[in-house]
Amino acid sequence: MRLIIILLFSLASIYSQTNRITSIDIASKMNGISINIHSDLILNPNQVTGWFNESTSWYYMTIHQANGDTASLELTKLVNSIKKVEVIKAGESLQIGFRMRVPVENFEFYFSDVNPEFITALRFPLSDVIASLESNQLDLENNIIYKTKNKPIWLKVFYFVGIGLATSGIIAGEGQKGWEAPIGMGMITVAYVYDNFITKRN
Repeated sequence: MRLIIILLFSLASIYSQTNRITSIDIASKMNGISINIHSDLILNPNQVTGWFNESTSWYYMTIHQANGDTASLELTKLVNSIKKVEVIKAGESLQIGFRMRVPVENFEFYFSDVNPEFITALRFPLSDVIASLESNQLDLENNIIYKTKNKPIWLKVFYFVGIGLATSGIIAGEGQKGWEAPIGMGMITVAYVYDNFITKRN
């Protein structure tokens, strides 16, 4: 009987442990952002909830049975799509808010059984992703036009066709394993190597 009581007490102690959130890392992705939350203990998926408030453009996540240095966590390095990070201690929970420049269409949590961390993947609407890609493509094309005024015509063709194929492949997404992205990137690589190494050596 005494052994059972000790076992129950030990299990209760384990499940009542409070996680300490130590740091936050944010990285930009093609279709959204990735937020890596680091803790001192492995987190349980039941501890974390999240939601996006469309009227205020804030994405919130609440980590139950957790604490952390709010002032230090609010100094997290930001990316272009996030304006501000706000961390609030609420009872036995820690609420982390991200003021977004781009609306969040959906999100997913990914937990590790080995490392004391979890990743939140925030995904942007497809229309915003395509607009960003088109803008980046235009900037890249303008840059290449400037740099290739006196280049051979085939080199210009490789650059422009490569950019078009690569962009089409990226927009198609990971679910559609097309040939456009690898072929496009290959053409850009060939043109770049020839332009920056072979011609200069000659």
